[in-house]
Amino acid sequence: MARILITRPNSDRTTRYISEWAGKVVKFAESKGFGVLDLAGERANRAEFESMLRKHRPSFIFLNGHGSDMFVTGQNEEVLVEAGVNETVLRASIIYALSCSSGAVLGPRAITSGARAFIGYRKKFIFLFSPSLRTQPLTDPLAKYFFEPSNQVAVSLLKGHSAQTAYNNSQRSFQRNIQKLIIGQASAYESAAIRFLYSNMRCQVSFGDGAATVR
Repeated sequence: MARILITRPNSDRTTRYISEWAGKVVKFAESKGFGVLDLAGERANRAEFESMLRKHRPSFIFLNGHGSDMFVTGQNEEVLVEAGVNETVLRASIIYALSCSSGAVLGPRAITSGARAFIGYRKKFIFLFSPSLRTQPLTDPLAKYFFEPSNQVAVSLLKGHSAQTAYNNSQRSFQRNIQKLIIGQASAYESAAIRFLYSNMRCQVSFGDGAATVR
């Protein structure tokens, strides 16, 4: 059974939204028969993260949380993986990082250190949400425009597609949502989302072996 590891910190509003939407990937992976190592909430700490990687060697690592060009964080912004410090823990895996800017330096460094593929964002990943639905992220139609294309990377990989196909599918999903908002009768909030969706799409990057699959 292939194992995957997902980090889902939820210590602030941003990570709570991200965690809820990543939970859909957890359920999808379980429905496909994957062994899921779900480091949610307080479990998204460096000690447990490194322990799970050493013990289980997951084929796919889905990182969610705050970040920078050098690192990705977990609960309470504790650094989980950092370029030049412990990026070797990602070796032999496919990584998708939904974390601001981590594709700029950490992504290439992970590949140099033996990761099979890395998909992430070289600048900030920005999403909008509906204030009235902030306690119900999965019912938020505005947030959906951002997280469905983002989740498409993980969903495609879990369906057996290659890293390059997963990246391409996510790009097309961003494009479709942008077109929907341009063509449709967009609200003020939705119109504001267009430029951020475009930015996310443009700054999404892929490194490593494009033919790599989760196995």
